[in-house]
Amino acid sequence: MLKAKSLPASIIKFSEEELPIKTKYRVLVDRASYAGDSFVRTMVKSHSLRGTYVINNPFSNICDDKVVEFNICSKLGIPYPRTVVLPKMNPEETGDQVSYPNLDASLSRLKFPIVLKPHDGYAWDYVSVANNLDEAKRIYESQKGQMVLIAQEMITPKTYYRVYYFSKREPLFVRYLPQERRYITSDYSDIKGVMRQIKDYMVRLNTALDYDINACEWAVDANDSVFLIDAFNETPELGPNVLPKEYYDIILERFLSLVMDKFHSTQVNNLPFLYSP
Repeated sequence: MLKAKSLPASIIKFSEEELPIKTKYRVLVDRASYAGDSFVRTMVKSHSLRGTYVINNPFSNICDDKVVEFNICSKLGIPYPRTVVLPKMNPEETGDQVSYPNLDASLSRLKFPIVLKPHDGYAWDYVSVANNLDEAKRIYESQKGQMVLIAQEMITPKTYYRVYYFSKREPLFVRYLPQERRYITSDYSDIKGVMRQIKDYMVRLNTALDYDINACEWAVDANDSVFLIDAFNETPELGPNVLPKEYYDIILERFLSLVMDKFHSTQVNNLPFLYSP
């Protein structure tokens, strides 16, 4: 497909580099640094600093945790479930800087059932549901030494969508069944009244994040109220074995169009420094 679009493309590997890095790439599509390898992340950022356009911006996609997510959504007026963040308890790391949370006070402000999950979680790992305060306490006790948790009111969805965003292109709505981890086709009749609203939120959010590609998960309840459940999937599932073919083809076409635009432009990533490549 890349060949059909007349783009010279290759899969690159990083190894030892003399600094400053010399880059020969106009566009780098990053589908690896999200995994957290510090060497890959610093290499990707270094290429961006030398003028390669990286999709997604490596200086914004490192901020993707659910506490940051909540704050950004609150600032932008995007509806988000009521949430409490609970600290990781590791005295060897933090000494007396972090105190044990008052779970009775903090969690009782939430309406049960609630979802507990890592603040930097990915792919539904370590996600638990608590139906009452005692269950929530047991879950926290079992995980408090390993991770920062967020506790979030559970939205009971009438319908649930993963919406794929591509910069300056129409978002693609794909119905998702969270319990089955499965995508299905839809005629969109179940979200007809809120599609325009979700689209506006998607553009607002991803413009603020400086993301070129992202997939966000939205729950729509019985009252047609929408809630953003997951704001950061900058390396979303794109495989033809996962998505219905009609959606996969649209996603591939919009993604390649995005890459083409960046390849033929002189645009560079927005940087957090007073610095130009």
